[in-house]
Amino acid sequence: MWTVAVLIREGISLFEFGVTAEVFGIDRSEAGLPLVDYRVCSDGGPGRVESKHRPSVCVESTHGLEGLADADVVIVSATLPSTGNSAEHRAIREAHANGALVVSLCSGAFILAETGVLDGLSASTHWLFEDELARRFPLVDVVSANLFTDTGRVVTGAGTAAAIDTCLHVVRRELGAAAASTIAKRMVTAPLRHGGQQQFVDWPSRVDAAGADRGDTGLAETLDWAKARLGTNLDLAALAERSALSTRQLTRRFIAQVGTTPLKWVTHQRVQRAQELLENTDLSIDQIGHDVGYASATQLREHFRALVGTTPSAYRQSFNLGA
Repeated sequence: MWTVAVLIREGISLFEFGVTAEVFGIDRSEAGLPLVDYRVCSDGGPGRVESKHRPSVCVESTHGLEGLADADVVIVSATLPSTGNSAEHRAIREAHANGALVVSLCSGAFILAETGVLDGLSASTHWLFEDELARRFPLVDVVSANLFTDTGRVVTGAGTAAAIDTCLHVVRRELGAAAASTIAKRMVTAPLRHGGQQQFVDWPSRVDAAGADRGDTGLAETLDWAKARLGTNLDLAALAERSALSTRQLTRRFIAQVGTTPLKWVTHQRVQRAQELLENTDLSIDQIGHDVGYASATQLREHFRALVGTTPSAYRQSFNLGA
């Protein structure tokens, strides 16, 4: 029996809490996974805890804070930004001292930081809260934009959907890749993403709604054309010629409608395509680099690490289940 205890409090975010219930709170023993003693813990519980949503939805905790003490994994779920109370802090410190893997989701990092278990460690949170976390807890090295950060006995996850990546990572490191893959398939979620992958995409692949509302379809056609030809020369002149615009006009329109420059957008699309090929094929790194438009594997590695936070080889090892 594997024990996972989730700490909830007033102002709980239902999405992140729901992820913990989906990953750890379902009996999947028929698929070969171990049974999980899934505990929902709150100060003063068992009892009802109101969500941050309006109208509020209540979650019923199954345990008080004593449920954290002997857990294998303790998860501090997301809530309205709070540093928690002294009773919660003592319970988390005790669980950590007893050998539990301690995890925070999104704003739960503030509670972990207040306990001191993050002092001297790297940590992740939602990108909206990064500056505040760094300001309030200078002993914590806040890692910008990571999906999650694993420092050994503490794992901190970013916001909202990154809770899925964080919880599946915990399953992967504690129970193995096969268990994580089984749960991911049941959840109909994408292959596991590396913690260093960014929380959000800076360069969307299509014109935004505002651009579409203006009836400007020319740029969207250019983007589709470029995505189908990533292995060819896609310099500024080629994109401008396809768009029937000057290079200066094209750059202005890209920044206004896509949010970045044409060449940065092309780089992102090439790296994204490389990720797909690493996940789904056995092509060599050199061949993938060539297929997405780079003259050498070295160029691919440089851009890949800058955007994804890891090397193509390490990414393939993590996410190509057939490798």
